Amino acid sequence: MRTNLGGIAALCVGACFVLSCAGGGGPDESEDSPDVLVGAKGGANGAAAQPASGSAGQPASGTAGQGVGGSTGQPDSGAAGSAPVSGAAGSPPVSGAAGSPPVSGAAGSPPVSGAAGAAGSAPVSGAAGSPPVSGAAGAGGSAPVSGAAGSPPVTGAAGQGTAGNTGQPVGGGAGPAVGGAAGTTAPPATSAAATIVPLYTSPDDASWNTVIAAKMAHPKVGVVAIVNPNNGPGSAVSSAYTSGIARLTAAGIKVIGYVSTDYTRNSAATVKADIDRWRTFYPGQLGGIFFDEQSNQADDVAYYRDLSQYAKAQGLSFTVGNPGTDTAEAYVGALDMMLIYETGGLPSTDKLAGWHANHAPSNFGIIPYAASLSTTFVRDARKYVHYIYVQSDNLPNPWDSVPSYFGDLLAALE
Repeated sequence: MRTNLGGIAALCVGACFVLSCAGGGGPDESEDSPDVLVGAKGGANGAAAQPASGSAGQPASGTAGQGVGGSTGQPDSGAAGSAPVSGAAGSPPVSGAAGSPPVSGAAGSPPVSGAAGAAGSAPVSGAAGSPPVSGAAGAGGSAPVSGAAGSPPVTGAAGQGTAGNTGQPVGGGAGPAVGGAAGTTAPPATSAAATIVPLYTSPDDASWNTVIAAKMAHPKVGVVAIVNPNNGPGSAVSSAYTSGIARLTAAGIKVIGYVSTDYTRNSAATVKADIDRWRTFYPGQLGGIFFDEQSNQADDVAYYRDLSQYAKAQGLSFTVGNPGTDTAEAYVGALDMMLIYETGGLPSTDKLAGWHANHAPSNFGIIPYAASLSTTFVRDARKYVHYIYVQSDNLPNPWDSVPSYFGDLLAALE
């Protein structure tokens, strides 16, 4: 979604486009797509649910319980557990280790509280929950037996590595498992989700105070705000945006800067120049970049992967694309998150399921406009998308305001 803003004021946006994956290029200028923020996310380094190398949950080397030379059942020096019994992958923990032995055939035994999870690195906040089922992948990162996907770990379970490459979004469900489907259907939401707000108003508009107040009232919900001085960073720094962005970040809101790719018609050099201006004008204040008017064609994945990597190299670690409609599955991993719905009215949950259910919800967001808030819809949509925004405003510019129910939306996302 594009809006032409004069200085700090937002102007009208064209009608939102609905692209089909089979179509060529992107939607025309009459239907554009919006922007995004962080909070639960994939991770600073690499795309959510899909690490740079190797499958999610399968580290390159050093897997706990995998012996030297590739043999299972003989952990390397220092690995959790002692020599396996009868060739099983992992054995009961040494004397004094926490937890009971895993079920017969389980890959590894439950680590001691705070013990190594994936690839020998300490799990995030807490030890593994209950022992894995027979034959299932034990600590996240060990290859599952017979290709079984395993069951999703409990909250804080081992297998959520410190490097963020297990595919488990912040505050969201488990990512796809190695060797099998990602849990057949998306797991139910177990913690707070997030929203992404196209905040295309000027910093002195009341909408900024509304977003800040709602975030402070619901601190568990991630809020990403897309700021857009003039269809991008503009030609010079704005003191109003400098102070406005500072107020947003002080409230715990992730701020990302708008750039247009015009469905790849803008050269990579042009887009990178906009990224450079964002970094130069507001140093250390932004958490990422929002690539509006994203193509949804698989042939253009390399273009967006290059731009995403460039933004991250400049310290803008969270990248969001906005095709505004369904897109090629190949884009998962090229960008940290994509907005797959930007049109009037709430989408059906069937529209959000399909192939999207094979990936962590943190890969996807939606920004319907001309819609009323439905807590039932929010609950059901959270199974498939992590970032949910619902706007009551309508065309020609639905992004020049914030809905009166914004605080209620955040309550529904808790």
